[in-house]
Amino acid sequence: MITRAIAANGLARLLISAGVSLAFGLTLGSCASGPAPVDHYYRFEAGLPAARATKKLPGNLQVDRLRSDALTGERQILYQQTAGAPEIHRYAYHRWSDGPAILLQVELVSFLDAAAVADSVSSVTTPVKADYLVAGRIRSFERVLEPAPRAVVEIQLTVTKAGSDAILVNRSYREERPARDGSFEASVNAFSEAVHAIFERFLTDLDNA
Repeated sequence: MITRAIAANGLARLLISAGVSLAFGLTLGSCASGPAPVDHYYRFEAGLPAARATKKLPGNLQVDRLRSDALTGERQILYQQTAGAPEIHRYAYHRWSDGPAILLQVELVSFLDAAAVADSVSSVTTPVKADYLVAGRIRSFERVLEPAPRAVVEIQLTVTKAGSDAILVNRSYREERPARDGSFEASVNAFSEAVHAIFERFLTDLDNA
């Protein structure tokens, strides 16, 4: 009986020691790995037009969601190490608040509405008959890191008259804007500047159509 008691007591001490060692090891492992990465979300803004349109289109102008390739359509911010590099990377924890195609659609509607390019401006989801339609495709929307950080944006935009084959504007716009430093905040500001410049050029072409 005494031998069994001693053996049981020894086994208990062994199990307790093993448990303490395991807990200590897990604690060390947790400390070594550090805190979990934090997701960061950003939104660019095109801002307001420098001037209102000189010519107003009669009726409703609707802006469709822009098309893009699968990678550009995602929320994760894309980057290239150098301009023209064949490989495009994406950040795991730095993302747009929504897909670029949706954000650009929302910003373009607001921009064109503020410029008063038509009697009314809306997205295609609005239950209103469209007299003119803006469609397009995002060709580039990425951060380039070298030799200095900058935003590269290229968008093709087309304006057609509903119910006809008439094309008012069909052009590809490309803008690059340097970031003031290597931070993501600076790059987002550069994206905003590039998008604003493209929208201004598009507005000029629409005025001259």
